[in-house]
Amino acid sequence: MSTLHDQRIALRLINTCLRENVRNILSLGRIESSEGRKFLVFEHLPEPCRIEVKESHSMQTLRAINPHWEVLQHGQWIEQQGARQWIRFLAQGLPDEAKALYQNYELEVQAAIEQTMLCDQTYTEQQHQLGFYVGLRNWAERMLHADQMASFLDHPYYPTARAKFGMQTSELKAYSPEFNPTFELAWFAVPASELERTGTEPAWWPTLAQVGLPQSLANSHALLPVHPMMRAAIAQEIPESIEAPHTYLPVKPTLSVRTVAALNHPASHIKLPMPIATLGQKNIRYIKPSTLKDGDWFARALVSIEQTNEGIKGLYRHVDESFTGCYKNLNIAGFLHRQYPPELPDETLATVATLCSPMPSGKPYILEYLEQHGQNLQSWWASYCTLMIGVHLRLWIQHGIALESNQQNSVLSLRPGQPPTLVMKDNDAARLWPQRFETTVASHGHSVHMLQDARILVNDEAPLAHMFITITLQLNLLAVLDGLARSGALNRQQALLTLRSAIEHTLHSLRKEGCDIDLANELLLCARMHPVKYLLQSASLLSKQECGASDVNKFYGMTGPNPLRDLS
Repeated sequence: MSTLHDQRIALRLINTCLRENVRNILSLGRIESSEGRKFLVFEHLPEPCRIEVKESHSMQTLRAINPHWEVLQHGQWIEQQGARQWIRFLAQGLPDEAKALYQNYELEVQAAIEQTMLCDQTYTEQQHQLGFYVGLRNWAERMLHADQMASFLDHPYYPTARAKFGMQTSELKAYSPEFNPTFELAWFAVPASELERTGTEPAWWPTLAQVGLPQSLANSHALLPVHPMMRAAIAQEIPESIEAPHTYLPVKPTLSVRTVAALNHPASHIKLPMPIATLGQKNIRYIKPSTLKDGDWFARALVSIEQTNEGIKGLYRHVDESFTGCYKNLNIAGFLHRQYPPELPDETLATVATLCSPMPSGKPYILEYLEQHGQNLQSWWASYCTLMIGVHLRLWIQHGIALESNQQNSVLSLRPGQPPTLVMKDNDAARLWPQRFETTVASHGHSVHMLQDARILVNDEAPLAHMFITITLQLNLLAVLDGLARSGALNRQQALLTLRSAIEHTLHSLRKEGCDIDLANELLLCARMHPVKYLLQSASLLSKQECGASDVNKFYGMTGPNPLRDLS
């Protein structure tokens, strides 16, 4: 008998497979009605199958009702259940190489079930510590608290996102934000001539002596911060490195796990490689060296845009990501230091991933925050839509930029009685259309030829639209809308009208400013279907050859109904 956690993952999995048309179950299936129930029936796999479904108007056309399915055996429909069993069912009839990917994914499914169970248990045990306790937390503690709350909530779309694949239970407890641990970083001395550094180290950066190494190394070596889970890999892969006898710098994990917050230097976060995978086993949490330079390039370009674009000015600040290091261009031996801008009065920084997280009271994080400060959720939702659409639509239409600012990377600055603004970070995987970017004042001094990853540059507007729709619209707006509507905090139809109004208002302003808005207007408001990110397929179930996408995070299918199209 499957557990509740297994059933939860199974239902998420079945729905993701419907959304992504895995093994063509959606496109080759047909709808049949029986005794007042509606089923999707497909017969192209070795066993005929049916799934009870209902119509959906957001992200997918059909949604499974139950965490089980039925197969036809000897003329009878027999119920089947279990998340891993669903993956095995889908793998039937595949050639060995393709079947192996499904078998590997089964391990991720099992990790997601086990880790969700452990984290839910931890939430229950910690509930008394997870409330807001107004006034008792400082700025840095509020940010870590928001990240911890977000870590307890599932990703809106990727079904096994709770799996930190590669972490044992002891490591999960020692290094994951759900458990709120404190630990210290390891440090290795590496030949300075092979350590490429950019920017200036903060004043608190350790000396050799502080980590227990002889000062005589100062002329030849430099320090590399290392996550404790990477110590063995660094020692093995970089035999010339010297591990420091002492750990240094107490830190806590943030939502991304591989980025840690320095407890004694609250505005400093450090991003480090980790030997784990999240959102699919192809998404290993190392640091690709090119992303260090590309992220800093976008940080500087986005600062210039905020300063020169009157429609965006004051809507975001960007963290300083200029201090980085990478040894021998290895993706296991790099770091990025992230310096947050000076805090504003009464500011709470919370990622978009935090907004719908259930507080111990049962209310979503953002609702409880607003109630504590006497603010109205409907008014806040309108200002949030205005912010996200205003910033990201202008970046697309005016500057030819679409940011992969997912829920984890989109940080909101919340202040009592004030509309939200953004604190931007980690923009190393954007899409940029040089033809449009280079026509703006903000592009001066920011040559696109300096970008390292060729996949960033695109030849027309369509990739910008795909990124905007799948990230800003679907992840940061529609997923939040659906989460708040499910909790009863927002009326879904009214919230959709508010969102559409924000898009219409921004497009109208851009047209008046002489911008070409035709494609955006057509795709956002008129198109029947929207692109949907097929992350389960690209990151787990398909080989790179079958998928064909140069980036597993940018593989799309046109199976998402546009919920903004027929609003009345």
